Amino acid sequence: MLINNLSRYDRLKKYMEEEGLDVTVVISPENTLYFAETYIMTQTDIRDRLAIAVLPLSGEPAMIACGIERGTVEAQTWIKDKRYYIEFQESPIQFLADVLDEKGLSKKKVGIELDYLMAHYYKELVGRMPGADFVSCTRLFDKVKMIKEDKEIAILSEAANITRESLEKALAEVHPGCTERIFSSKVKINMLNGGADKISFFVMGSGAKSIQVHALPDDTIMEDGEVMRLDFGGLFKGNYQSDFARTVMIGKPNPKYLDIYDRLTEVYQHVISCMKIGVTAAELYDICSRKFKEYNLPFSTPHIGHSLGIGLHEFPMLSPKENFALEENMVFNIEPVVVAEGRMFHMEDLIQITPEGPKILSNHDFNPGVLSII
Repeated sequence: MLINNLSRYDRLKKYMEEEGLDVTVVISPENTLYFAETYIMTQTDIRDRLAIAVLPLSGEPAMIACGIERGTVEAQTWIKDKRYYIEFQESPIQFLADVLDEKGLSKKKVGIELDYLMAHYYKELVGRMPGADFVSCTRLFDKVKMIKEDKEIAILSEAANITRESLEKALAEVHPGCTERIFSSKVKINMLNGGADKISFFVMGSGAKSIQVHALPDDTIMEDGEVMRLDFGGLFKGNYQSDFARTVMIGKPNPKYLDIYDRLTEVYQHVISCMKIGVTAAELYDICSRKFKEYNLPFSTPHIGHSLGIGLHEFPMLSPKENFALEENMVFNIEPVVVAEGRMFHMEDLIQITPEGPKILSNHDFNPGVLSII
């Protein structure tokens, strides 16, 4: 097993009791992995191929999966009651309805991931179980996942450092005049050689392309005196994410770009220092906004970071609308950005909330200073 599944289930039950839920139904790939400890890869690409974990407040849980995934499920999940449907011949929703009926839950309050379940499946479920009260339980799952276990923190820290080091190594292997594609390929190879199972996303843009939030590396030449923004990550050890960003100076730094980056660095370090237990996400956002104004930097971002784990953007987001307070062993990617002089300046690190204050997991010798291609 990846981790102690009983602790997760027990924490979930506390939230279920608070919400008056008799059972929760897990269907998204991320939450199936987290709660049932089985990762069914095809679930990500084939939304019809449901894998379902039924987690009742009392009684034994059950696992429902497509028959062709039997080998994976049998090898991985801790759930003893496992049931398999034949794809294209049997409905996974029929299996779910049968399990809930068997457990006396067909007329109870059922928490389910309504933001993941496709409409035709939801209509079928309501039709098969007209007496059940279906409610969204995604936020309950989010609350369980927001506090990271020690093993999760170790995996996330290792992943973050491999990702950072992959960029830093690649900087020494290129020069002004190289293409974005050449540079990005070197970073990706370093990540895979370092231990990444997969590159999950890779955003990169130099010069005027840097303001494209999700630009892809191409044959654009990295020109002397320009900036290049990278925001990228991979999957590591059981599908845990990494997410890292830096702005790189190409060749001889342009003084006006360097000045913007230096001011952003000051703001960045101040915001990190304020990431303490009890501070709300909205308060941290306001701190960042005020500091941007103090340093005469434009501020227009809808959030300044997010939690990270199996999901890339987990709860809570560091936004002005989120009043959830930071707690011990939450982890966040902090990433305020500046758009100025027709360029975007971006840095991002992984931070753990501890009783002693913020701990930077992505950089053991933290220095967000200028990275350069020379």
